[in-house]
Amino acid sequence: LKAAKLNPEQIDFIEAHGTGTALGDPIELESMAAVFGKRPQNRPLIIGSVKTNLGHLEGAAGIAGLIKTVLALQHHKIPPHLHFQQPNSHFDWSSQIFEVPVHGKNWHPSQRERIAGVSSFGFSGTNAHIIVGEIASNSPQPSEQKFYLLPLSARSQKSLKELAKNYQYALNESVNFADTCFTASTGRAVFQHRLCVLADSNTTAEKALADFQKGEDSDNLITPITSETQTKVVFLFSGQGSQYSGMGQTLYNQEPVFKNTLELCDNILQPILGKSLLDLIFQLQNSEQLEQTQITQPALFSLEYALAKLWQSWGIQPAALLGHSIGEYVAACLAGVFSLEDALQLVVQRGRLMGELPHNGAMAAIYADYQTVADHLTPYGNQVNIAADNGAINVISGLSEIVEQLEKSFMEQGYKTRRLAV
Repeated sequence: LKAAKLNPEQIDFIEAHGTGTALGDPIELESMAAVFGKRPQNRPLIIGSVKTNLGHLEGAAGIAGLIKTVLALQHHKIPPHLHFQQPNSHFDWSSQIFEVPVHGKNWHPSQRERIAGVSSFGFSGTNAHIIVGEIASNSPQPSEQKFYLLPLSARSQKSLKELAKNYQYALNESVNFADTCFTASTGRAVFQHRLCVLADSNTTAEKALADFQKGEDSDNLITPITSETQTKVVFLFSGQGSQYSGMGQTLYNQEPVFKNTLELCDNILQPILGKSLLDLIFQLQNSEQLEQTQITQPALFSLEYALAKLWQSWGIQPAALLGHSIGEYVAACLAGVFSLEDALQLVVQRGRLMGELPHNGAMAAIYADYQTVADHLTPYGNQVNIAADNGAINVISGLSEIVEQLEKSFMEQGYKTRRLAV
């Protein structure tokens, strides 16, 4: 239930192991009562077992129950539990809201998902309790397209054009574009003359390769790439102020490594924060909490850490790690300075201490050079200071009302500003 993020009352039906013995059935019923027993009076937990139809299939008993449950979901009907005449007297049926479907039950789709549990226990095979549910018809499906990189290289420009032509013809043969990109990325030598196609389908990639052969520009082409040396990659992690509700949602939905890493952070943080990190990041109603420093910092750390792990799973290893503010902790963790568990403990305490500071401050990025910004701050003494000198963009920090005044002043003079969420 915890893994599925469900409550006990959301389970409509249990496909029980159901040995039909005086000892086994009461133990199983008491276990179900302990876990699933708290539910509304008008929604009993329906229980049945396919053994009344087939007998005990020993090692195959669990899969038989799973097949029955999937068919029940498919046909919107819970089959009758056969030969049920006298309830087991070793269990107090009056204390629980259980129902045995002796005549079968209609199981039509409703406002909520139809969800069932399947138990499989025995001396051989797999001991498990799994949860099976329908795919909700109103569930939002990710609409984002997946893009892939197709890298091609050759010893000369002429050979590169010939290679592009060959790939264009190959893509016309209904090959799997993702597989083609993977093979080209991992199974081909890298030569001096290179190009890269960024596309979501064979058709898009074919057109980009045709444009390359004609010498025409294309939004899906990355060229020329002529360096033979392996470029070193540096991972840079940002600080507080870059967070927003729903950040990383697409990656969470589409990339298993990112999803699993973020959920690992969530499991570590839940006992410390007393709430779900995933709910704080992805649920819009929690956007105000996400702005609180004690929540922002562990949220950003977890997101940046998961993103780095995703890049590494793609084979991109950093030659160096660099971070600003909370990003420094991500860099240190990935460098092996401390474990993920210790890093998250430290980040939570850091955020809590910073969150206890007065809340009458603000920060804003001013798109102007250091001296211009410094000149504007002179009249305000130490009430506002330059917090970060980033060349053409400087961050100011100080009392909220003065920061707001300065923002207006800069905008009136044609400078761009951006208030930071911190």
